[in-house]
Amino acid sequence: MVAPRCLMHREGGTFEELPAYDLAMQSDTAVVLDHGTDVFIWLGAELAADEGRNASALAACRTLAEELTEFRFPAPRILAFKEGSSQARYFVSRLIPAHKDPPYEQEARFPQLRTLTTEQRTKLKSSFIFFDDPSFCEWIRSLRVVPPEPS
Repeated sequence: MVAPRCLMHREGGTFEELPAYDLAMQSDTAVVLDHGTDVFIWLGAELAADEGRNASALAACRTLAEELTEFRFPAPRILAFKEGSSQARYFVSRLIPAHKDPPYEQEARFPQLRTLTTEQRTKLKSSFIFFDDPSFCEWIRSLRVVPPEPS
């Protein structure tokens, strides 16, 4: 099975590789998700509202997406969209749902959360749409299987 690569854009044009969890969708960031047949560029709402940061982040993400797909055949589609748009569902559906897990489990699987303030974590949590579906770990436990250890 191919695991998607999730890369978060950082100030200065660098990228940080992250686990492909829905917790990567922070409103002040841009994320590139290489899913093999498609490469998604997702811009958070706060970042998209800031014209200067938006343009530079989008350009850096497009450059990275083109570099990642340069020698692939058939060439993957490169799709870009903003947080809250109807197209963003394609991006969200390919991430591991973890926003319903307890905080200690989220931090173990997604260590970047430890750098967020309480206010930022609250804002991130409130950005997710409520649904009855279980998180990945809840689903695994319902099968009476122990979830995989964080890598």
